[in-house]
Amino acid sequence: MDEHEVARRANALLDQFATRLPADTLAGLKSMERGGGYGELTMELAVTPAKTGALVSRVEQRELRALVEATGMPTQAVDKLTMRD
Repeated sequence: MDEHEVARRANALLDQFATRLPADTLAGLKSMERGGGYGELTMELAVTPAKTGALVSRVEQRELRALVEATGMPTQAVDKLTMRD
């Protein structure tokens, strides 16, 4: 997966999580998105739902794992997510 694909998919997940995250947290993530730090954004997308108690679907968890792996970041945060289905 190249950086453009990572960016596209991370942006899509950010949009999916928008209603499940606190407004200030979402604003910070959107700032990362605009700054082009997709490795950091991807890692924060994996960590933030667990920190805030937001539920994720198994499909979202798999997508996060793929993105985290593609950016070379550790995957432990993905295992700590709370599933909604």
